[in-house]
Amino acid sequence: MKKRIIASIIALSVTAVGWLFGFEDKPVNSSKVFSEEKLPAKIESIQKEGMSPNHYINAYVVKVTDGDTFEITYKDQQERVRLLCVDTPETVAKGVEVQTYGKEASDFTKEKLLNQSVKLYFDKGLRDKYGRLLAYTVLQDDVFFNAVLIKYGYARVEIVYPNSSLKDYFFSLQEKALEEKIGFWGLPQGKQPFVLDKNGKYIARYRQ
Repeated sequence: MKKRIIASIIALSVTAVGWLFGFEDKPVNSSKVFSEEKLPAKIESIQKEGMSPNHYINAYVVKVTDGDTFEITYKDQQERVRLLCVDTPETVAKGVEVQTYGKEASDFTKEKLLNQSVKLYFDKGLRDKYGRLLAYTVLQDDVFFNAVLIKYGYARVEIVYPNSSLKDYFFSLQEKALEEKIGFWGLPQGKQPFVLDKNGKYIARYRQ
């Protein structure tokens, strides 16, 4: 019994050292620590319903394309939606190989959103250049899904102007995920899907 306890202590010590010096490739399993992240008051204060800037709609998710893109039905219409302020590693982009941690992000979004009713909040800009709705997405239990993707290292922050109302909030979540090496930030730098460019901004590795 004593030998087993000593062996367990040694194993835990080796794992800790591996994380400390970057020897361990396995990232934090963030799906196990999924917790509440509530919508900031600045967006929650939106009270008008409708498909317009600074409004909200209740919709149903019928398809998840990848970690940050999905399709909904709303009043018998089908729309594509791009999550605001987040960018997950690519899995379906034409001409781009599946990025590291892309499948994990896509699977996580499918698990949380597919065949679920959600509430979509719109900022100042309603659509992107591809015609997709740009939205903050809230789950049935009031969890702010965009924030969860950043908080648990499934995505980097990407601000699409003029939708910058929560810019500081999202970057603070990213900084914490970086510091704590959560999700893909826990991978060795050479394996992370995003890298710093000359301006100090994280961009997809394939774009460097």
